[in-house]
Amino acid sequence: MEYWIWLRTIKGLGPVIEKRLLSAFDNPRAIYDACEEELKTVYGIGDSISNAILSSRSLEKAYSILNNCEKQNIKILTYNDSLYPNTAKEYTDAPTLLYYKGNLKRNCEGVSIVGSRRCSEYGKEIAVTTAEFLAKNNITVISGMAKGIDSYAHISCINNGGYTIAFLGCGVDICYPSEHRELMNGIIDNGAVVSEYPPGTKPRAEYFPKRNRLISSWSKKVLIVEAAEKSGALTTANIAKSQGKEVFVPPHEIYSNNGRGSNKLIIEGATIFLNPSQLLFEPDSSNNINSDIAYSITSTKNQANKSSLKSIVQLSPIEEKIIGCISKTSKPIELISLETQISQIELIEHLSEMELEGKISLVAGGRYLVRGLS
Repeated sequence: MEYWIWLRTIKGLGPVIEKRLLSAFDNPRAIYDACEEELKTVYGIGDSISNAILSSRSLEKAYSILNNCEKQNIKILTYNDSLYPNTAKEYTDAPTLLYYKGNLKRNCEGVSIVGSRRCSEYGKEIAVTTAEFLAKNNITVISGMAKGIDSYAHISCINNGGYTIAFLGCGVDICYPSEHRELMNGIIDNGAVVSEYPPGTKPRAEYFPKRNRLISSWSKKVLIVEAAEKSGALTTANIAKSQGKEVFVPPHEIYSNNGRGSNKLIIEGATIFLNPSQLLFEPDSSNNINSDIAYSITSTKNQANKSSLKSIVQLSPIEEKIIGCISKTSKPIELISLETQISQIELIEHLSEMELEGKISLVAGGRYLVRGLS
C-alpha cells in the first residue's frame, strides 16, 4: 500500500499520468523501480515528470501517512480495488487512491442530493422526503456533508435505515464544518466518509470543486434540490452534465434567490423533478429496488410511449393552449409563455406533468414539442 500512497504524493502528477504509468508498469512498485529511460516510454512523460518521479524515491512520507491511517482506522481504496465502482473509474480524472472511514459496499453508486447551505423549508422538505424514499428502496444517498441540503439528506437517509456516502474537501480525520461531528460519526456508522486527500489535510476552497466531481462520478443520477445563481451546487450540476449524468431539478419560485440557479438549470435542459420515483434505477440495476414501484414506473413509461394522439384526447384548457403552441415546432419555455400568456412558473408545472404523461417531449436546448409529431 505504501507504493500507492507514494505515487499519489508525487508533485506534478495527476490522475491521468498516474493511470498511464499504472497501465504501462502494472503496479506502483514497478513505477518506483523504473529507470529514466523506462519512464520516458510512457506517453506524456518527459524530463520534468521523470525527474519528479526519480527525485521522489523515498517511502518516508508514505509510511508516515500509512501509520497515521492505521492509528485512526482510516482505510485506503486503490484504483485496482474491486470496491472502486466501475462507473466512477470511467472518468479520466478519477483519483487512483481514496481514503475513507466506515464501510464501502460493492456497487455502491447511488443518487447524489446536493443544494444550498442556506436552504429554504421547501428545499429541506424535498431533501428529507427524497432521501427517505431512496433509503427505503436501498439506493445509496451521496452528498458532501455540508450545511443545509447535504446534511438534511444524510440525516434523513440514516434515520430511515439507509446507506449514505459523504465526499469531503479535507482529510477524513477532520470534521468540516466542525459542528457536524455527530453527523459525521453517523455517516461512518451507516456508510462512509471519503476523500482523495490524506489525513491531516485541512479544507481549502480549491478542494471542494474536486470533491464535487467525486459526488457526481459515484452517482447514477444527480438531484440539485436548490441552487442560487452562484453556488457549489451549480458546479456539481455542470460537472454532472459534462459526465453525461441526468440532472434533476425541482422548480422554484421565480423571485426566490435560493431557486434562481435551479430554474436556470431547468431552462438549460435539466429534467424537472416532481417525484422521488423519478430517481429509481431501471429494474435490471444491481440495486435491490422495490419491485412493485419499479414495475409501476416501467408500466407508466410503456403507456407514455403509445400513440401521442391517444394521449392528447383528454386535455385541459391550458394543455390545449400548450399543445397548439408547440404542435408544429419545438419552442423554449420563454417563447411558450409569451405566446400562450401563461406565466413561466405555472408553465413549469404543466409542462412537467405533460412530459411525464407522454403528451410532449423535452428535446435538445430545453425546448418542448408534442410527442410523436417531430
